[in-house]
Amino acid sequence: MSIVPPSAPQPHDPANPPPPAGADEFRLTVESFWEKNRSFLFAVVAIVLVAILAREGWQLYRAGVEREIQQAYAKIDRVDQLPKFVAEHPDHALAGVALLRLADDAYGKNDFKAAATHYQKAADSLETVALKSRARLGAAISQLAAGDRAAAETALKTLKDDAAALATLRAEAAFHLATLAREAGRLEEVNTLLDEVSKHEPMGLWGQRAFTLRAELATAAPAAKTDSAAPAIQFKPGGE
Repeated sequence: MSIVPPSAPQPHDPANPPPPAGADEFRLTVESFWEKNRSFLFAVVAIVLVAILAREGWQLYRAGVEREIQQAYAKIDRVDQLPKFVAEHPDHALAGVALLRLADDAYGKNDFKAAATHYQKAADSLETVALKSRARLGAAISQLAAGDRAAAETALKTLKDDAAALATLRAEAAFHLATLAREAGRLEEVNTLLDEVSKHEPMGLWGQRAFTLRAELATAAPAAKTDSAAPAIQFKPGGE
């Protein structure tokens, strides 16, 4: 009986390698999964596409609304137009800016109660640190000018101690408090407050004023205590 030798393995074509073991089984599994879940997968893709389109549409809509609000604000050329803008867009950032303009205008007309109200509303709605801090300072000084000294001092102390507020305006608040303390004859408190001014703004305008006031205290008699409700404090609504 003759023995047939095993045939030699055929060489593989590098350009067409044989499928890996189990490839047919994997293909059948994928095809079966697709047939069973094709409708569900189409639905998921459709939902995702709808969500993307909805998001893009909403963003385009919001961009259009924002542009319209900005254009409406840019068209305002009189102060008496500001209340209408605030009423129509109470939650918009520009409403806070409009309130700040109203407050500055009222302060310039010596209507300190209205100024205090507008400044406080502006401070409550503004998010920009510089503008929010200026509105808070304006509210405090307006309260002082309107005769509410206790409320003004409380507001100034709160601003002075607020680490999130603008350093320059914290220094200004501390200087105004030092001025009030000097007029009340509380000289030890004056020096403490002037130290705070120098800490917040050692080289700026209020630091220089603190240095000048300290020099005056060293060379002059203590200021007489006064019952005046509106001491001589300078405040420029424009923030200069």
